[in-house]
Amino acid sequence: MEVISVIHSIMAVAMSLWTYSRYSRRCATIYGDDFVFGHVNDVGYVTSEGGGSVIVSYEYSVAGKRYFGSFIPPWRHLIGFKSRRRVEELEATLREQYPTGFEVNVFYFRGSPAEHWLYKPPTKWAVFQKALWLPLLTLVLICLPLGFVQLLIHLSTS
Repeated sequence: MEVISVIHSIMAVAMSLWTYSRYSRRCATIYGDDFVFGHVNDVGYVTSEGGGSVIVSYEYSVAGKRYFGSFIPPWRHLIGFKSRRRVEELEATLREQYPTGFEVNVFYFRGSPAEHWLYKPPTKWAVFQKALWLPLLTLVLICLPLGFVQLLIHLSTS
């Protein structure tokens, strides 16, 4: 049982160091030095399991390579929006606010331009979240089975 606890501790330390490494590489993005202008491609309704959303899709280029993204517009931009408004009306309103070719500022991580933020440089917290997700997921996927094994060992010795 102590072996599994030691493995948990070692994994926690390793994932913390991995997170710190990912964060320190991305930390320069908070200064906003790496940015390009992107352009809106389309506004459209995308269905999902619980209904759907009207999204705005855009593209941007870094070093000759094209990247794509999308966002759900913040509701504060939709002055006069009523929750019962039909999807077509909402799409028309958003097409007026975000016409094809509308320029958006894209701030990106130089090491992986697919990681990006719109309009303003990211906060330290946003960069930390991007750096944390992969090590945290790895930690959970490794520690959960080990915890289950530890539980089975404990139950079998009782």
